[in-house]
Amino acid sequence: MFVGFVLTGSIPFLVPINEKFERRGVVGSPQVMETDQRVGRNESPWVSVFNLCNTAIGAGVLSFPYGFRQTGVVGGLFFTFIVWVIEVFALCLLVRVADKHNSESYQQLVHTVLGSKMAIITSVTMTIFLSGSMISYLIITGDVFQPAFADLFGGNSILADRRLVITLFAVVVILPLALKTTLEALKKTSLICVMMLTYLTIALIIIGTKKLISSGIPSDILVWETGKHVFILMDIVVFAFHCHIQVVPVFAELAPNPRPFFGGGRGELKDPLLEAEAVTRSQPGRRSERVKRMDAVILVSMTICFVGYCLVGEFGYLIFPEVESDVLKSFGNSNPFMVFARYGMAVVAMVCYPPHSHPARSILDDAWKAVVNAPADVFSWTRHIVITMFFFLATLGVALAVTDLGTVFSLVGSTGGVLVVFIIPGVLLIRGIYSPPSGDTAQSDEEEGGLLRRRTTTQKSVEIVGGTLIIMTGLSLFLATAYVTTTGMIHKK
Repeated sequence: MFVGFVLTGSIPFLVPINEKFERRGVVGSPQVMETDQRVGRNESPWVSVFNLCNTAIGAGVLSFPYGFRQTGVVGGLFFTFIVWVIEVFALCLLVRVADKHNSESYQQLVHTVLGSKMAIITSVTMTIFLSGSMISYLIITGDVFQPAFADLFGGNSILADRRLVITLFAVVVILPLALKTTLEALKKTSLICVMMLTYLTIALIIIGTKKLISSGIPSDILVWETGKHVFILMDIVVFAFHCHIQVVPVFAELAPNPRPFFGGGRGELKDPLLEAEAVTRSQPGRRSERVKRMDAVILVSMTICFVGYCLVGEFGYLIFPEVESDVLKSFGNSNPFMVFARYGMAVVAMVCYPPHSHPARSILDDAWKAVVNAPADVFSWTRHIVITMFFFLATLGVALAVTDLGTVFSLVGSTGGVLVVFIIPGVLLIRGIYSPPSGDTAQSDEEEGGLLRRRTTTQKSVEIVGGTLIIMTGLSLFLATAYVTTTGMIHKK
């Protein structure tokens, strides 16, 4: 069923999109459409911070103590920091490419820079990855709330049926949020993710500190461990920071002249990383300010995640040296604070569904516009609702039929994550983030020569080496994840 859903959702991408994917020169029927006014209207960087955190924070945070168990208290911090640096760099890179080519989505960015064939491959992979994530959020909702309903109404009650519980929360909570047209509209629910990460972190610090004071540091705690088990932690960390698909639409919704984080004034921010041509075009200085603000958004949001993840990993491991892959399972039902945390993480799973449905919907929306020659810069409520309902019903159907996706989701998630987190940013870096779009012949030889001259030999060498390292890291992670999953190594320690 899952394979059938994926293939059905991927059919629109198998048509030759080519020039139709472009934003200009497309003719359509405007009778059922209205101008899309969603882009560039978010003036608060804090909204972008919470939205970016929302796309990253999920139930994966509960696996950090298990990841730290593999590499030790110092090793866990070290490898998490390495991934944090790579993730922040890749996000900033994507923002600069999106700004250069006015991209409003990840697939549009790939199409503009790398061509339509790569855009189709990326879109199909993203659809599979995002669909898998949405299904897992629905399954988590059922796994957490079904026992609660059984205790409340009795195990034999129809209200305690897992499928009814999932459907109830999906229809009442998730669907209305998924129908929102912008990520900005999810700012209040995005705050829930940050609050729950904060709550979980503080609760583990308090419990862990009390245990350390009374019993001291357990003798079987690892300090530094390397080897093949490092990849178990890396797999957990990479996808806990994963928000690369959503960073482009979050940036697209940021206003050209956003407010600062503190205070109400606006001041021009200079960005030496942006070439002079980009800064002096149509809106002098504003692009520099927008990109600079987005850099701060990325740094703040990823740092919030980094601090929370590390503290959860450290104290969860110190409390339970033999911690399970879900730290809350190690507590059982004896600790009311952790029981509340479990319900809170289920709520986080529900509010994480809409930010993943947003880019998935935009992929099918772009494909539909390409097939019917509809204008790319207009919005249709009918199409919006139809595509949202398609993903909602498809993911809900799979979640009702499957209780444990296990190996399938691990492999699908690692494949999609590696492509969008490592491969695409690495390729963009190798070819130069300010390179002209794929197939662009509009530049004169003099303009192209000037562009190439601006990339010095040192810059090109750094970009090539850096891009290659990012790609190799992603491929190594994918191969290691596949090995860990297929051999069951994750259960052997």
